[in-house]
Amino acid sequence: MASEGITTGYPDGTFRPLSPVNRDAMAEYLYRLAGAPAITPPRTQPFTDVRPGMEHYEAMIWAYQQGIAQGFGDRTFRPTAPIARDAMAAFLYRYAGSPETAAPTSPPFTDVPARSQFAREIAWLKAEGISTGWADGTYRPLAPIHRDAMAAFLHRATVTRRISFRKAG
Repeated sequence: MASEGITTGYPDGTFRPLSPVNRDAMAEYLYRLAGAPAITPPRTQPFTDVRPGMEHYEAMIWAYQQGIAQGFGDRTFRPTAPIARDAMAAFLYRYAGSPETAAPTSPPFTDVPARSQFAREIAWLKAEGISTGWADGTYRPLAPIHRDAMAAFLHRATVTRRISFRKAG
């Protein structure tokens, strides 16, 4: 991720592999993977907690405009909250253009019911070989994704599977 400019790490030169990835950083990773395209500033802000000048502002707006990040029902993005593994799967799935994937009829992992909110996205991640889950057969969908796992997922997605940004629709 560092050599490709996806992350610059922290000012002290560390990567902090076991730290969670925040939602704004997740948007930034995908934005940089897509080449950091220019954005058209919105007339009205889509999120009540995201403002021009904030760190990763362009990435969050880009992710929203591309349909990758939808935010929450209360119109917040929650930029500094850790992104859960299920939401991360949804971001990656949408980044890939929301590929045609049948909804799972059985749980893709023992802790991901087939009818759960992001079951399709998590099943896609598994089918693509981007995530294999934990050794105990779980995915741990509500746990935060750590920076080391995110690096592995992005490597598998972009290098192994050659997934690039494709706008849905």
